[in-house]
Amino acid sequence: MKRCFIAGTIIVVALLFAGCNGSDTDETLSINDLIEGIEPGEGIEPGGVGKLGRLTDLGDLMEPQGDHWYYTRAVALNDGGVVIGHSNAGWPVYGAFRWVPPAGPMTFLGIHRPPYVRQPGTYDDYFDIVYGRAKPRKYFIYSKAVDLNNAGVIIGNSCTGPGWPDCEEQRAFIWRDGSFVDLAPPTFDVDECTEVNKRGRHVIGSYSEAVDINNKGEVVLTVEDRPGEKHAYYWDGLTFTTEVLDKKPDPPADQCKFVPVTVQVPSYIPIGRILGEDSFAVAINENGHAVINSGDTALFFDIGLGKLEVINFLPGATRTRAVGINDSKHLNADGIPDPHIIGNSGTGSLEIEDDKSVQGFFWDGGAMYLVDHLGGGTSQVTDINDSDQVVGASTLPDGSFHAILWTLGADKKGHILDLGTLGGRNSFATAINEAGQIAGWAETGAYYQEKDVQPVPIRHAFLWDKGVMYDLGVHNDFYDYSFMDPYPFSEAVDINAGGRVTGNSISINAHSRGFFLSPVFP
Repeated sequence: MKRCFIAGTIIVVALLFAGCNGSDTDETLSINDLIEGIEPGEGIEPGGVGKLGRLTDLGDLMEPQGDHWYYTRAVALNDGGVVIGHSNAGWPVYGAFRWVPPAGPMTFLGIHRPPYVRQPGTYDDYFDIVYGRAKPRKYFIYSKAVDLNNAGVIIGNSCTGPGWPDCEEQRAFIWRDGSFVDLAPPTFDVDECTEVNKRGRHVIGSYSEAVDINNKGEVVLTVEDRPGEKHAYYWDGLTFTTEVLDKKPDPPADQCKFVPVTVQVPSYIPIGRILGEDSFAVAINENGHAVINSGDTALFFDIGLGKLEVINFLPGATRTRAVGINDSKHLNADGIPDPHIIGNSGTGSLEIEDDKSVQGFFWDGGAMYLVDHLGGGTSQVTDINDSDQVVGASTLPDGSFHAILWTLGADKKGHILDLGTLGGRNSFATAINEAGQIAGWAETGAYYQEKDVQPVPIRHAFLWDKGVMYDLGVHNDFYDYSFMDPYPFSEAVDINAGGRVTGNSISINAHSRGFFLSPVFP
């Protein structure tokens, strides 16, 4: 599934948007072949506001639903148009949701049990099994959906409260056919009371984070597997292992007499790291290939073969971060699609708005190709489809940045297309589907003026199709209470195989409202 990440800024709001062995058996198409001869700078026509139809509001998890324009943030949709994200829910503070087209409903997916629910014999975050737990106990207060596949299986995470809004402790879950299932971290032994228990105390970590799921239901996660250490793992989406943990009595009558607690833990497989470094899962494709970030670089892991490769850096860079992996249309000798990886390399944040060193890359079988820029020296990539079309943004000589479409040509040189803007200075592509349709955001050329605040360039969601960038507008029904600003900004965060888009309208004070659009082209 797609994994792409973007950082943009609207005053105080931060908008967060995710080679192998062998050689290709046929050549990569050029950008002109894929876009039917459109040359960079041509065919760029901004559509009118709402040109492709009215944005459908996703509602929220408050009651009565939708009446008060509470916070809702969409993060992804599948080919059936099902949207996931998180919303204000009262309790929990945020709740993971599932929204079904054409008009809902929005369904609360659940959260790891709150403190007033107890079920002895089953792990939750309140039983003092977690190694090194500080007092007072920390309770889960919000959940977020992260990704879903075309079968409607959803992954997400619950987070504890003391670090709000940061996720200090986290537990992954999978939601399937209405069932919310805990994805606990792996168990491990610690040296406690070894004089009576030769193996030490059998415990569990405080952190598991679901990151990506493919259409087979396979999942990659980042989990705590040793005290203070986090590493990337693969799970087949089905198999669990029964473990007996050692719970300390509360209050402890004897420090070395534990209460056994039985838990179900996914049957994890580690998927690589740089020795001595933490590792973080990024994405998994449909053929058992995963990509990981570890230390200051990225790694490719073939789960079936157990083979690990280091992706390294572009010239002059000191950091590399992968953001996505595909199942390309090129086959190796074994008949398995050749996975290609995209990411960014540089010396700073690796975000185009504030890092003058960042360069996007395309990785193919150990060869690392630079994603070109538009004359400004930098580029950032966010998504790739199975035709090896890459999207993101690139800087121009004047320091602005534009959304781009890039591919590696048959001549093994990069071909770049400037997608333009909606009349403003900057734009950014966040997602691409297999038809080559692109979603993202672009400045319109208009400005938002709030009292005593510097004017801010207005950004709108866009859908780019066959050379035309269409302005998707914002929510039509503005929130009309005096203490809340309207929604002059929007962003598209995902696009499915049918060209349907999800994203968010965003007010100047970071209030977000999710939308869905099934476009009607003129």
